[in-house]
Amino acid sequence: MPRAAIQNARPALRRLPTRPSQMVQALISRLLPLLFGSQGLELSHRDAAEGLAKAFSAQQSGASNLLIAFRHPSTRDPLVLADLFWNRVPQAARRLKLQLPRPIQLRFLYDRGIPIWAGPVIGWLLQRSGGIAIHRGRLDRPALAQARTALAQGRYALVVAPEGATNNLSGEMAPLEPGVAQLAFWAAEDLEKASDVQQLEVLPVGIHYRWRQHNWGALDARLSALECHLGISSANAEPENAETSRRDRLIQIGMNLLKALEQLERLKPDPDQTFSERIGAYRLHGLGKAEAHFALRAVGNLQERCRRIEQAAWDRIYREGVDQLPPLERSLADWEAREADLQLTRMRLVEHFTSVSGHYISDCPDFDRFAEMLLLVEEAIGWIEDKPWKGQPNLGAQRVELRLGRPLPVRPRLQQYRGNRREAMQLLMQDLEQALVAVMPDASRETATEA
Repeated sequence: MPRAAIQNARPALRRLPTRPSQMVQALISRLLPLLFGSQGLELSHRDAAEGLAKAFSAQQSGASNLLIAFRHPSTRDPLVLADLFWNRVPQAARRLKLQLPRPIQLRFLYDRGIPIWAGPVIGWLLQRSGGIAIHRGRLDRPALAQARTALAQGRYALVVAPEGATNNLSGEMAPLEPGVAQLAFWAAEDLEKASDVQQLEVLPVGIHYRWRQHNWGALDARLSALECHLGISSANAEPENAETSRRDRLIQIGMNLLKALEQLERLKPDPDQTFSERIGAYRLHGLGKAEAHFALRAVGNLQERCRRIEQAAWDRIYREGVDQLPPLERSLADWEAREADLQLTRMRLVEHFTSVSGHYISDCPDFDRFAEMLLLVEEAIGWIEDKPWKGQPNLGAQRVELRLGRPLPVRPRLQQYRGNRREAMQLLMQDLEQALVAVMPDASRETATEA
């Protein structure tokens, strides 16, 4: 995510309305195959497309309402899903001779911050594709009410990412946020009150990226470029020790990066701590400083804490009536905005290190995991230096696999929800997590060829 230095307070963020356009949707659906072709991205989703074709056929006939919960490992996921829903599912429906009386239209939740860093054109496209903008760091009642109504009415499937944000790792899932379960139970209650007999199902969709070829030479060259950039000397690895050497080199790069951040924060590490423990200490330190600045309580998991910090920063950067302030108050508001942006940058650095670890590669030292961790480190360096890291040579084209998990009916859980809401939500989220893990491909299964 690119970083923009804030120098002045800005007018308050306005709510972005949902303005779906079938013309825009049709245009996007035609352009997506061309875009994927230019990127060399190969999509595999026959089983998912056929399963979803059956689900959408039932939904459009009025038999069920759909809440689609997808894994979110990459910023490309929305485009991949758009192609799945708008192109592949209708094709599968025709192949299976299933009725889809109308084009598939969706409602989906997206972070209100995306148009800030991605630009107004992206915001415009999200609005016209059925997006519901939500402030993730606070209780955004209007957005939640809109999503709840859409799900209960059933005309549109509601699409959400339970992880809340990308973690850039296809082989490891971030903690799920409970808002998915809450929306599902709210909509189920609304259906019950309206004496509506439609079923309500949560459909898990797995997304997994792989490199189509394992270009270890390109990966080694990029490791060498990072080592040169950071002033690290590396010895040539013996062929039989290449796997261990790459892991050690990547950890050494991460360690040097971490040392720089610790110096920046004046954080003295414990010499007895492991690499993972030092990363954890840095994360807690960075979040703690940002929370102290905004007088926030340090409660919840890492994602929840990051979202609250983000919202607190936005509240100071984007302010109501800022243009009507007298000169001195406007200057103070600008000062507060600059300080808030600094804390937001600190939180972003913590976010970039959320997924950096030694165990991800140690658990399964395949090319895809090495490459994903390498890209994470390159992105972190680009963020710190405030310019994109141009990794060369290219690691090659990718393949994305989409899988549909077992549906989770919600209405049979309503009695339990009325008796103990927290427990019912926890159980639904546990079942959703298990269903998403079940559609994550076995990391040990090799599908690509060696380059």
